[in-house]
Amino acid sequence: MRKLVSAVAVLLVLGCSIAAVAQEKKVKGAYIRLDPAEVKLGDIPLDKLSDSHGKVEIKVLNEGSSPLLLNRVEGCCGTEIKEYAKTPILPGKEAIIRVEFRIEPKPQAIRRVVTIHSNAVNSKELTCPITGSVVLPKKAGRIEF
Repeated sequence: MRKLVSAVAVLLVLGCSIAAVAQEKKVKGAYIRLDPAEVKLGDIPLDKLSDSHGKVEIKVLNEGSSPLLLNRVEGCCGTEIKEYAKTPILPGKEAIIRVEFRIEPKPQAIRRVVTIHSNAVNSKELTCPITGSVVLPKKAGRIEF
């Protein structure tokens, strides 16, 4: 019985270690990941709204085995792409995309999209949504439902 339990334990450990090695393999080609995958600005009180709320940075990571090329980066709805990597992003390295847009000083939903065109094997065209809301400031002593 002890031999059987020992044999099962050895096989279990061996199987887990093989699975771990298989997961550590790098993806062949460039593999893009965004951090954050979605920019959530949350609720911005109208009286606290500033130009800094319309300035966003998106980190681009290359988790593949080949250089990542950002062929084109576009913003919608008046979203301006101020800066992005025009040189290859080497495997294991990262770059920053700097985005700016104007937020009207009125209560509203914020919905913007940044589209990244690249040579990545996991996504040739990747989008990063930017969402949030400009809300009226809460008044003291007022109950809201």
